[in-house]
Amino acid sequence: MLNQYYYRELLKHVNILENGAILLGENISVDGHGGRRIRVVTHAHSDHVNQLSDSVRESEIILATPVTIEMIELLGYVGRSLRTLFKMKAKALEYNQVFSTGVEKVTLLPADHIVGSAQVMVEYKGYRLGYTGDFKLTKKTAVMKNLDVLVIEATYGNPTHRRPFKDSVPGILYELVNYGLSYYGQVFIYGYHGKVQEAMKILREKGVSEPFVLTEKIYEITKALEKYGFRIANVFKEGPGRRFERSVVFKHMMSASRRRLDGSALHIVLSGWEFREPFRRVDDYTYLVALSDHSDFDDLVQYVETAKPGLVVVDASRNGDPQGLASSLREKGYCTVTLPGDQESQIEEYCL
Repeated sequence: MLNQYYYRELLKHVNILENGAILLGENISVDGHGGRRIRVVTHAHSDHVNQLSDSVRESEIILATPVTIEMIELLGYVGRSLRTLFKMKAKALEYNQVFSTGVEKVTLLPADHIVGSAQVMVEYKGYRLGYTGDFKLTKKTAVMKNLDVLVIEATYGNPTHRRPFKDSVPGILYELVNYGLSYYGQVFIYGYHGKVQEAMKILREKGVSEPFVLTEKIYEITKALEKYGFRIANVFKEGPGRRFERSVVFKHMMSASRRRLDGSALHIVLSGWEFREPFRRVDDYTYLVALSDHSDFDDLVQYVETAKPGLVVVDASRNGDPQGLASSLREKGYCTVTLPGDQESQIEEYCL
């Protein structure tokens, strides 16, 4: 068992601020503004681009994968007045490519959360510090090993947040879409950016060939992703008079509450917050499908057990159950703290 002095030393190089900024090493702030030289963005979801405008003004470099940088621009996370400055400071970093600050070495690794999402590994003064960001544990996700500190998300950190059925969800989505196309001719699918593209890919791979009709923003993002190898055939931008005999229409989740329940179409809402069953009927014309882009509780624990880090830090600055995950990891013998929080008392109590 490593001693408490070692853990205290590690926590001098890792912290999490209330605004969600993950501080690694001396110069790195990830997924939140931390007043550091380098701002890293793991992916283009709103809770991970916190105060990006402040970072554009104050940081020297904004690091992200090429896909994430493009999505940041398309989704308007940087205001018009800062777009030129963002383009000057944004540096695209491919997976497994090393960026040196002169003090740290930064590497982005695949996370399989949404298109372009990444984990962050920082090598600093002989220490290896890793942050998962949001991730889904699949064969595409790199597990960071030999870390002194692992910072891990806790979106589904509650031990009840298990999806034993998760491998069956893509097939269920395909069957529901086929049913909707056969019975109604039109299917509406609602989800967040990134997740709707995942659904498109699943359906095309399983043989759905009907036209995909996309809202303007979803269309822009989907077409922009083509240069990075994400190609979906037979897609069209939504517009007046555009109607196919059979089609699948993709809309942002915010549109789901305005869906028309008049029997003219089947509606499918993609949600990660479903743990009892892979899908359920919401009303006569709507199904909720448990397609998640996050790891469930079992996958979070499996990641830690595979990585075997010296110290685990659970991110308590975002939604989820960090205390539930931390408690479960402590029971398995891992020195685990939640941040933001009282580092000293947690080390004394949990890292004997």
